[in-house]
Amino acid sequence: MKKIFFPLILSFLLAFNLFYFVLTADSFYQEYVLDRFVYWGYPQWGLLYADAQTYFYFNLFYLIVLFVLIIAGVFFWSRKYFKISFIIMFFPFLSALMFLYMPTYNWNRQFAVFNQERHHENSRIPEGKWWVSVDQMERYSDVSLWEKLKGCFGRGEWPGGYAIWGDYRVWLLPDFKTNTLGRRGMVFHGGTKNSSPWGIDLGDQIIDFAIQLRRAKAPLEININYGDANKNTSGETMADPINEIVNKEEK
Repeated sequence: MKKIFFPLILSFLLAFNLFYFVLTADSFYQEYVLDRFVYWGYPQWGLLYADAQTYFYFNLFYLIVLFVLIIAGVFFWSRKYFKISFIIMFFPFLSALMFLYMPTYNWNRQFAVFNQERHHENSRIPEGKWWVSVDQMERYSDVSLWEKLKGCFGRGEWPGGYAIWGDYRVWLLPDFKTNTLGRRGMVFHGGTKNSSPWGIDLGDQIIDFAIQLRRAKAPLEININYGDANKNTSGETMADPINEIVNKEEK
């Protein structure tokens, strides 16, 4: 029984380490090598980012897994099973280096950034003129299975998956006169969760928005204005991009 149990446990830990290493390496490649802005690693986006406590305990468990694998590798090395030792320790060693090299993966930093983004002035699209077009629209059904899997764990280009983004998302391009306040990644999207740290959540209306964009023959102008006309229950104001588009087309 022991001859079967320990190899199975070791194989599971190795597979778990390899899977999470691939997710982390992919995020590192997208954000640090390609210098692309990706929305991974924030609360509620994926299984690992439900809240600060979940993220903390997951990383604690992951560090324990790395420690166990490295100890197992040292054990096999002492028994002169060098090939087995190398296989066991290779990815845990790379994972440990990645943890040391990327301080932004620290859970405290993650949630500190998120809380800062929730500030009244930083939790919405800056006022001014923006542009949208079909070229900036992406459809969730076109996403690969690999991207959807990464999204379940709060990684990849669609972290959180359908619940966060919905059927479509449309990236906004600022007008040259618009003060973006140094922010990037402004987006309209759908989804079943009523929140949007960096954009405007249209919910089911994202489908109507996508139809309007497909009918348009040129990029559409969106004016974001947080006046007193459209206050929500929290006291903040929201723009209505669909009405903006319809009104401009009627003119």
